[in-house]
Amino acid sequence: MNAFNDIDALLRVISREKDILRFLFVSRKAPSLRREQALENFLSQDTRRLEYLLEHGVIRETDGLLVLEDTYLRFFEEVLEVNEEINVLSVKQHIDALNENIELWLTVGSDARKHRYMGEILRILRSIALSTHRNVIDLKRAIDSTYKNERDYAVKRKRLENLDRKRADIALLIKEAEKLFDVRQQVFFGPGMDAHLKETVAGVKDSLTESYHGLLELDRQIIVYLNKIEAEQRLVEKIRRIKYLKDQLVWESGTDVIWALQTHRPAFLEKRPWYNCLPSLEALTNTPDGIAALKEAHAALKNPTARRKTDPEPLTPEELSRGAVVKDTLNTFEVRSAFLGNSKDLMSFLREREEALSGALTLSSAEERAPSLSEDTLTLFCRLAVEFDEDFRITDRYEQSGGFTYPLIFAR
Repeated sequence: MNAFNDIDALLRVISREKDILRFLFVSRKAPSLRREQALENFLSQDTRRLEYLLEHGVIRETDGLLVLEDTYLRFFEEVLEVNEEINVLSVKQHIDALNENIELWLTVGSDARKHRYMGEILRILRSIALSTHRNVIDLKRAIDSTYKNERDYAVKRKRLENLDRKRADIALLIKEAEKLFDVRQQVFFGPGMDAHLKETVAGVKDSLTESYHGLLELDRQIIVYLNKIEAEQRLVEKIRRIKYLKDQLVWESGTDVIWALQTHRPAFLEKRPWYNCLPSLEALTNTPDGIAALKEAHAALKNPTARRKTDPEPLTPEELSRGAVVKDTLNTFEVRSAFLGNSKDLMSFLREREEALSGALTLSSAEERAPSLSEDTLTLFCRLAVEFDEDFRITDRYEQSGGFTYPLIFAR
């Protein structure tokens, strides 16, 4: 097999034979292209182009069918992220290569060689994060595809168990990579890292953490799928057993199926009845409501995008009349500050400072209202006692005034 001399020759071949390569990649699951079909449909009957692809290892012939070579097939699947195989070994190989390059970086003394090894280390770090992330995505796709498309329960269960083992292998490799940062290569990944390396390591750690969280979710999903498979398998076995007994004409005497069918009537399996209630032609054509409905339906058919609009009711004269709205507001912080500098109890302070409290009330209208001494003062007393209990000293002595009993409260 010949090899390409440079990248330009490879790109020219891929660009020139893109049609046949696209067809081979799309039909990679079920190869169906033969030599005669390839020459007629894609290569313009030019056998030299076909032989060139075969000699340079771009495609190969298996059992009379043309397929893509594994190298190019894996490359296209990796780039397009459509591969179904979870390659756990690639992450392990990247970790081993990372250890090797770190040891070489610590050994050499030349700055130029250190710079070269550092570039390789950064590339491997990004490859570890990318490979782990793709493995998690491919694993999720494989788990969903296995559960939804595999018909054999035994094969489905076995494949899910194998995927669960691959999930455990990926989680173990993530732990190994994290241990590499924190324990095994602590000297290299210490506080003395440069800014570029520190940024790359932080991004890799974040990506590994996200991938590990995805694996935890996949673990839960596999458990759910396995439980569903077991429940479905038990149900199928019961149905097969009942069918066998029915074929033997002993299912009425050997099981309680008749009793179960008579007592269990699941209504959710029945279709919901739908009753059409159509108005009569006389009601539509001879009544005001019917004529209005016909006009509305005609307008809706002419302009189906128009929304139904209703005119709002007019405002009443009371709503249109202008009036003053009075709203009482009170700054309790000012009252508290004034009381903290006084030696009297709170109720006496409020009753003696009625004029000051009236000035603290802000009315929205120009007129001022004198607050009721019994109700407003008691309400303000309770509000201050609740809001500023830490600033007040509440005693056990009580007094009565205006039909109310209140405790004596002093400032601290």
